[in-house]
Amino acid sequence: MRMRRPSLFALLGLRAASRASGGGGARPAGSGRFVDHVRRDPATMLGLVIVTTLILVAIFAPWIATYEANQNAGAILARPGWEYPFGTNFQGRDLFSRVVLGSRNSLSVAFPSVALAVAIGLPVGMLVGFIGGRVDSAFLRLFDILFALPTILFAIALVAYLGPSLENLILTIAILYIPRVAMVARGPTLSVKTREFVLAARSFGAGSLRILRQHILPNIMAPVLVESSLLLSEALLTEAALSFLGLGVQPPEPSWGADLGKGRQFMELGAHQVIFPGLMIMVAVFGFNLLGDGLRDYFDPRIRRQR
Repeated sequence: MRMRRPSLFALLGLRAASRASGGGGARPAGSGRFVDHVRRDPATMLGLVIVTTLILVAIFAPWIATYEANQNAGAILARPGWEYPFGTNFQGRDLFSRVVLGSRNSLSVAFPSVALAVAIGLPVGMLVGFIGGRVDSAFLRLFDILFALPTILFAIALVAYLGPSLENLILTIAILYIPRVAMVARGPTLSVKTREFVLAARSFGAGSLRILRQHILPNIMAPVLVESSLLLSEALLTEAALSFLGLGVQPPEPSWGADLGKGRQFMELGAHQVIFPGLMIMVAVFGFNLLGDGLRDYFDPRIRRQR
């Protein structure tokens, strides 16, 4: 007995149902609505301003810094003033220039590490949630083991084994966050795969890869995007902690964590050596957290309806 192929009208109806249900054909929210959300939420606006400023400072750091990172500014342990806005350290290097140039190293670790974690964790989480069954249970047990490990101790052990370098630091932080991204992607996948438009696409002969790409991926990108923005703040903290311990960015390259670690040895002679690098870490983490919270509110339909 031959099976009848679906008619053109049935296919059009399937596509329309998928769009109406928030399927793969659904268009993302327009930029105008996001701008309106930012205007109504001062916290999100502040986070966006901080993050944008940090990125611009990192891009134009060579033109903003008044000295080279390892150049002797001519005074040792000079206090903050007009000539040296953040003062100088125990080696006579301008702290303002090192903080500005250090933003490049800090952000060049945070962004690639989170991008690598998303590139690996997103498809893993989608596949685990889509396949389900024993595969899902096995990965859940593996993720539970990884989550039970102390993050900073695991990072120290991994960097010590791989060797301290910028590339190994990025790889270490990415490995730490892959399970988190996978878990964030897995949850919505379990929900979306049972939706009517996915079942209809499967009944019309759509393969698993096409369903994952066109119907599931667009519907789980919002929580993954929010998690990524929050992970950026944690990546900055992890990079600063490892650099503080001497396992991150290696001297004489400037880094907020490394300058904080070196300056603490002479902080009795000049507290500004630890105040300004620590302040930059705090502001950067604060900005990414505010932006992440704002994105979460923006993608949450219940909060949007309340406004």
